[in-house]
Amino acid sequence: MLVADPLPGTPTLATYGASHDNLINGNQLSNDGPIGNEIHAGIVPAFLGAIVVLNGTYNNTISNNAIGSATGGGLVWAQAVPSSSPVLGVVAYPPVLHCNVTASEGGGGIANLNGNVWVGNTSIKPIDSCIPAQ
Repeated sequence: MLVADPLPGTPTLATYGASHDNLINGNQLSNDGPIGNEIHAGIVPAFLGAIVVLNGTYNNTISNNAIGSATGGGLVWAQAVPSSSPVLGVVAYPPVLHCNVTASEGGGGIANLNGNVWVGNTSIKPIDSCIPAQ
């Protein structure tokens, strides 16, 4: 699951604004993620995870979700990094880019996790270190 807004500083963000005030609650997630061919072709973004809150999106609540297997992390807070890649336009997986958010479109800023709340989630995959303990 991906809660995202356009990359910081883009005309799309200026026109449509950031994604905000979403509720991701009570889901059971298990996926195997992309296949090896997709990874080797460079068409998988580096912010891979089961539930990803991306870029400057704010005031989202991610609560009481159960995460099984997933490629990447269980809960991820990240910012896409632009790349000259003609396919994605952002850095591809690997490396894994997590906890690298520098953009805030609201929610009290980065020090306040952009107002995003993660609570009561369980995951067998790692949870980003910048996300509060569940």
